Order: sequence, then structure tokens, then C-alpha cells
Amino acid sequence: MALEFDGFEAWRSIADNPETFASMRAEAAKSARSALTKYIKAKAVGVPALRGVRKALGKKLFALLIDGMKDAELKTLVTRLDKYHPDLKGSDPQWRRQHLLQLVRGDVEPSAKPAKPAGKAKAAKPKAEAGKSDWFVSAGVVRKREGKPD
Repeated sequence: MALEFDGFEAWRSIADNPETFASMRAEAAKSARSALTKYIKAKAVGVPALRGVRKALGKKLFALLIDGMKDAELKTLVTRLDKYHPDLKGSDPQWRRQHLLQLVRGDVEPSAKPAKPAGKAKAAKPKAEAGKSDWFVSAGVVRKREGKPD
């Protein structure tokens, strides 16, 4: 029977003994960044969960994680978290990074879905003259049907 390998316990041991694992420092940073980026990109992770991640990692480490994200990853994440923000469509990567950090810090909240404008009243179609069954309306023009005498 195979025992389950506890990754958190392994990382704790590595962190507690950095001199023993000095040669894998770069690999540890790379794998930790990869795992954390994958986690925060998960669809189930929202603003409250990201606030917890920031609290657990600390402000500096969280900011470094966000700074290291690819522009496309960042765009997807911010669009998912605040898809109704009016400035999102024309934003650049710098704005998206700042906005994400503001959302996670609690400086701003995600924008509410805008209300749909009231539907326009449909224009009434003109009716054919009363008593003339051989007339019909097409695109606002009254025309006489072919083959029907007056």
C-alpha cells in the first residue's frame, strides 16, 4: 500500500533547512511560482480567496507573483474577477496589474453588472389603405400586387 506524499510537509522541511537544499533554490522558486499561479488562475478562486492568498504569502511575495504573471494570464484573471469594469476593454497590462492588486487589497470592489437600457419601442408598421385587399406594406412602402386589377 502506497503512502501519500505530503507536498506541504516536504516544502516546510525544505524551507526549514535551506542550507541542505541550497542547490535547488532556483527550482524551488520556479515550482512554487508555477503552483501558485496555477492556483490563482483556477475558476473557483475569486477575490475573497485571493485576499487569503495575499495574507498567507505576504504583500511583497504576492506582488512579486502578480508581477511575474504573463500579460495574457493577467488579462484572463482580471476579466474573470471584474468583467463589468468599464475601463477593462481598453486597458493595458500595467492597469490590469494595478487593478488586480486594488481588488485583492480591498481598495476597490468588482463592478456590478450594468443595467440593460430599456428596450426601444418598435416603430408601428404602416397599414395598407382600408378596403383595398390587393395592397400590402413592405419596408414602409405601399405597393400594388402584380396581376391584380384596380
